[in-house]
Amino acid sequence: MLMTASCLVAACVPLALSLLIFRYRQVPGTNFYMLMALLSAFFSFSVLMQYSLPEYDAKLLWRNAAQISIFLFPIASLFLSMIHAGLERWIRPGLIVALSVVSCTALILFFTDTSHHLMRVEVQVSVSGLTVVQRTTLATLFIGYTQLVQLVGASLLLRAAWEESGRRRRQLALMAGGSLLPVLGISMNLIHPQLAGTPAGVILFSLLPACIVIFYGLYRYQLLHIVPFARDKLIESMKEGVVVLDADLRLMDYNPSAYRLLVKAGAEQRSSWTALPLPRLLPGAEAWVQAHEARAEAEIELAFADEHGVGQVWLNLTVTPLESGRGVYYGSLSVIADITETKRLEQDLRRRAATDGLTGIYNRAGFMERAQRHLALSLEEGEPFSLLVLDLDHFKRINDEHGHQCGDMALKRFVRSVQQVVERRALFGRVGGEEFAVALPGSRAEQARELAERIRRAVMDGGAGLEETGLLAEEAGAHAGLTVSIGGSTAGPAAGADFQLMFAAADRALYRAKRGGRNQVRWAEDSD
Repeated sequence: MLMTASCLVAACVPLALSLLIFRYRQVPGTNFYMLMALLSAFFSFSVLMQYSLPEYDAKLLWRNAAQISIFLFPIASLFLSMIHAGLERWIRPGLIVALSVVSCTALILFFTDTSHHLMRVEVQVSVSGLTVVQRTTLATLFIGYTQLVQLVGASLLLRAAWEESGRRRRQLALMAGGSLLPVLGISMNLIHPQLAGTPAGVILFSLLPACIVIFYGLYRYQLLHIVPFARDKLIESMKEGVVVLDADLRLMDYNPSAYRLLVKAGAEQRSSWTALPLPRLLPGAEAWVQAHEARAEAEIELAFADEHGVGQVWLNLTVTPLESGRGVYYGSLSVIADITETKRLEQDLRRRAATDGLTGIYNRAGFMERAQRHLALSLEEGEPFSLLVLDLDHFKRINDEHGHQCGDMALKRFVRSVQQVVERRALFGRVGGEEFAVALPGSRAEQARELAERIRRAVMDGGAGLEETGLLAEEAGAHAGLTVSIGGSTAGPAAGADFQLMFAAADRALYRAKRGGRNQVRWAEDSD
């Protein structure tokens, strides 16, 4: 009766622990602990069945079943240790398959031992009702393999504990001690095999002590406390993206917002990005890579072509290094914000600041700044640069006699007429009420003169059309129309890059055209 009770305790306690921890399954490593607890419960249940069933074949079957826990428990324990040691990036399909192949091979040999006897020399039933075996060298090697896996997991936790401090160090040390208990239990079983058939031995030599100590390490130091869940919930619900990179630039974790933002920036859509290198996910994220490798907190802005290739996506990233108390670099944490609309607003504000609200072309400040820049660039490259200054003739009379609505229409029609003539490379701006300017990078004087004449004729043709709108009445007879006076200037490669002087020269030429009767082109270099 006492033996049965011991087996039930050893089976039910880890089962209860697995149920207790199930609600915390989102905490990293919890699923592996649940697997360990279930394997521990199955091991003790197998011992109970050996003790309870009278038939030799049934006892041997459950003895073989117990090997499932013996060979799989160390693998689950190793993966749990790797997660808490910060090595979860190494838990890959290849490692899982490699460890599982050895364990599965051993299990197959144990279950088929009656046909080849490669694992056991002899099997007997002890007085306690449990089976006692004499292992072969091969079986001993396989058992040694499980202990080696268990020792590796414990050593990883001890190494991580050495690099940490405070509560985290104590937690890792306690978990490492729990990982060593199965090794200690098997060693004691080899030294005192007679204890295995006692009620105390059923508990002490089972996997239960390891499960209890590891659970205590998880619970005692609040790894399963509400704080991680509150943190996870906060991160999952954040509008900003959160990305965790390991030291080798592999994505270890990210929230839904990060997935949405990075896909918007052109990242490949797939079921999981875990362990995917950042340069492969986002080839254009060199600045992010540099910030990660600098191992210092940084704030950067990145621009990407959007997922449709028709616009730009702007992301702001705050990159924070993740280091242990001893300075070991684990990776980085990046918080990502979508600033695309902010950038568009900034660009729109800059455009509005440089654009005339009525006509949509550059205003005086926008035109002057860009024209000065183009002048300097043209002279640097040895190209000529020409400038036209235009003034609508008798425009004040249009406003006075026909109203500002008609005047605004005249300005818009004038701008359209000029835009139909000038090349795309030209800069066109409104520099005064009815005064405009056209900068012509790369144009010589004769080319600019020809263009000015074309503009003058186009404005006359466009102005005549105003009568058709009904907004402009008779002006100077039946054939009234809008006309423009133009002054021009050209700077050669040897000239200075002072745009203000060039503008003043063209402006003087304009007023000569005005004094000469309007509706004509004059050049600064012409003599009066």
